Amino acid sequence: MRLIIDAAPGQWKVLFATLAGTGMRCGEAFGLHVEDLDLVNGHICIRRSVWEGEEVTVKTKQGYRAVTIDPILTGLLAAHLGDRKAGRVFQTRTGTPICKRNARRRLNELLRDLKLPKAGLHAFRHGRVSMLQAMGVPGDLVKEWVGHSNLQTTSRYTHFQDNFRRQVASHVALFPQAFMAGKLPDGPNGPNFPQFAASA
Repeated sequence: MRLIIDAAPGQWKVLFATLAGTGMRCGEAFGLHVEDLDLVNGHICIRRSVWEGEEVTVKTKQGYRAVTIDPILTGLLAAHLGDRKAGRVFQTRTGTPICKRNARRRLNELLRDLKLPKAGLHAFRHGRVSMLQAMGVPGDLVKEWVGHSNLQTTSRYTHFQDNFRRQVASHVALFPQAFMAGKLPDGPNGPNFPQFAASA
């Protein structure tokens, strides 16, 4: 996601950063108005969505929510808005909502240039959930931020990368690195590893 955001120009950079930094649905991002952003306190209030160019309600009751955002995203949004106090956060030159088809085409152009596989805008949502889960954010908070109705749905959005799996496996390894390097002293019954005595 960082590669895509770094490579994206102008408004697309801020849009993709918002999707990646909040996990909101793309229609929810297209439906954001300037007054939905509280950049002083770092909150985005999600109150509506856009479907086929028209403003509609959010997908579920849990979709009405406030998402806390980090200072970097806050700064990107502030720079993007400038002095604007009203209107859509993301819009075409004529002030209409961004078309999902155009946003997806722009995303896949970037993915092609980066030599990455094609993906849809929803991949940012899956990526955000996976990042939050991998960093140990409480499940109820993840569910609240992304607007899921239950934790089971949140779990289906979680995908762990192989390097993260290896890091976790090393962190919770049964045998310490010293044992693998042959540095633990031998006792009468083999290698001593007293740190495991209590659990054994």
